[in-house]
Amino acid sequence: MDLMLKIPVILLLAFILFSLFEGMYYLAKDDGKDDKTRVVRALTVRIVLSLVLFSILIGGYFLGWIEPHGVT
Repeated sequence: MDLMLKIPVILLLAFILFSLFEGMYYLAKDDGKDDKTRVVRALTVRIVLSLVLFSILIGGYFLGWIEPHGVT
């Protein structure tokens, strides 16, 4: 995989993890009185980022940017 494709993939994975932990933090710390949609918003961002990452990987495969290799 080319370096120009590795950097966005790694960045997207980092943002996905950040959003996941952000949702977990809001779930644990919110007492229900304040804004109740922060958990939903954080997890929605994670789902959208995951779909974008999946689309990039599938698109890269079909465009020939990513080539499968066998396990050696």
